[in-house]
Amino acid sequence: MSFRRRIALSVVALLAAGCILFSAISLAVLDRTLRTQSDAKLNTFALAVGQIVDNHDGHLSLDADDKSQIAMLHGPEEHFAVLEPDGRVVFGEAPPDAAQRSGYRFARTTHIHENGRGTILTWQSDRWLADVRRASLLTFAIVSAILIAAAALLSRALANALLDPVERVAQLAEQIEARDLSRRIEAQGNDELSRFCASFDRMLDRLEASFETERRFVADASHELRTPLAIIRAETDLAMRRPRQPEEYCSALASIHGETARLELLVDDLLDTMRDRAIELNERVDVAAVVNRVAGRMRAATREMQVAVAGQAALVRGHGASLERATSAVVHNAITHGGAGTIGIHVGVDKAWVRIDVKDDGPGFAAEALANATERFWRADSARSRGGTGLGLSIARVLIEAHGGQLCLANAPGGGAVVSFFLPAN
Repeated sequence: MSFRRRIALSVVALLAAGCILFSAISLAVLDRTLRTQSDAKLNTFALAVGQIVDNHDGHLSLDADDKSQIAMLHGPEEHFAVLEPDGRVVFGEAPPDAAQRSGYRFARTTHIHENGRGTILTWQSDRWLADVRRASLLTFAIVSAILIAAAALLSRALANALLDPVERVAQLAEQIEARDLSRRIEAQGNDELSRFCASFDRMLDRLEASFETERRFVADASHELRTPLAIIRAETDLAMRRPRQPEEYCSALASIHGETARLELLVDDLLDTMRDRAIELNERVDVAAVVNRVAGRMRAATREMQVAVAGQAALVRGHGASLERATSAVVHNAITHGGAGTIGIHVGVDKAWVRIDVKDDGPGFAAEALANATERFWRADSARSRGGTGLGLSIARVLIEAHGGQLCLANAPGGGAVVSFFLPAN
């Protein structure tokens, strides 16, 4: 059964249940009200007759004027009897016998006189109550049937109005492919369904941006991988074309070895850009110790530049190896592009963040680099001659953001580039 039909049936069922409940309560209240009014009317009639009845020589009696007054008090459906204490009817009708009493409603009042007591008994058939109940039930049934029929017609339109935006979302989701994420619902309004459609459009925006990023990544990775593979293929083809001297084979193998190392570095860097999906932030990491280890390795790897560390101790919750990899990537980038001089690493702490600044004495970032240097495979034209994969700062950004932090690029006022990353303080 479709969801539209379930909504329509639910509306009809709820309305039918409401009509039945309303009818039952209304009939019960109406019946009780009519019975109460009937009893009150009979009691009033009995009291009025009691005021009219006279007492002569210890007996109840009514003269012609009394009878005329009583006749004016009651209608054709109301009956009464004036009874002596022994049950003898002084005036009026004989009361119904025991077998007939179930179809009548009675009211009784006592008439006190000096020689005893008399009784005024009034009664009325309750068949009219049954007639009223039947008429009311029929009225409720007709009104309920009309309402249910109208609900059956309108509930379909209501279901369509409610589900049309959802249907458009479903149709759009069925038509969307990874090659085309440009279509949108563009629902108007500020109700819940419109906000749902707007959220779906925003999700498509994020998916489109993600797919575009992945497409650029694949294209850039293919481009970067193609060059060393082409060199390896060319060197191999050239070496195998004819017999060569040992020196020529050694030269070809050295070239192949270099390009293989470049491929290995590129694959490792590509894997590092995906590590944020597997990081478990369950360690208490001493940031100062991480920085000192990275600085020690970099001092051993380069003789042209000095690496200086300053700052204070700081603890963060995260993944120690990933933070060390991110710091290494930033420091290595400073060594590669900072020129001769000193690499300064400073650790600072405030209430919310732990800040690590890596500063070099080089020319600093160009305007284009400030905007794009953390993108995967981005390299300035001047940096391409230095080799590298263009993934160092991208790896650092990915790993820092996986820790809930942020990486920022800037130029120092006195010259040189500054790469800062912020980590939530523990």
